[in-house]
Amino acid sequence: MHSDLGKIVQNLLEEFWKNPPTLAPTSGSFPFVSQLTEMMEQEEVLFEQFMSLPQLKQIIEDKEDLVKNIEELAKKNLQMEPILESKRQALLEKYELLTEMKTTFEKKMQRQHELSESCSLSALQARLKVAAHEAEEESDNIAENFLEGKTEIDDFLTLFMEKRTCCHSRRAKEEKLQQSISLHSQYHAPL
Repeated sequence: MHSDLGKIVQNLLEEFWKNPPTLAPTSGSFPFVSQLTEMMEQEEVLFEQFMSLPQLKQIIEDKEDLVKNIEELAKKNLQMEPILESKRQALLEKYELLTEMKTTFEKKMQRQHELSESCSLSALQARLKVAAHEAEEESDNIAENFLEGKTEIDDFLTLFMEKRTCCHSRRAKEEKLQQSISLHSQYHAPL
């Protein structure tokens, strides 16, 4: 918008350089003293002389053209305002959505990191060790209840065998995992 006004001014300057305004024709002599006295005593005569200068007429025309161009640019600016405002609002909404998506992404990345930490070989080994120990304690409690007469022999055998099998299975998995960790650490960086 401002560049259009700058172009107009630049064009006017170029036009003045190409076609300089012609000077008012002057007679070879100066005005008579009587004419100068009349101009000095009567302002309207001086004003008429001043207003009849072609340079002034050209300046007035140029000024009117500039005013028209400025008014047209102002109207165009006003017409563009709703469009620009709607695009600005759309941009703000998209920025807000982007911010929300970034926050969600960061939370999911944090969750993924936590899950990958919990699924590491050393974490799995620790959980297997705890689970094997819990199964062993439960089988010991079942045996104590049987010895105290709180459990029937059929229930005891079923529950005890189930817990002991679970305990030994978890211990075997833990040992196998320990071997894998040891083998992996020999060839790769620590987990």
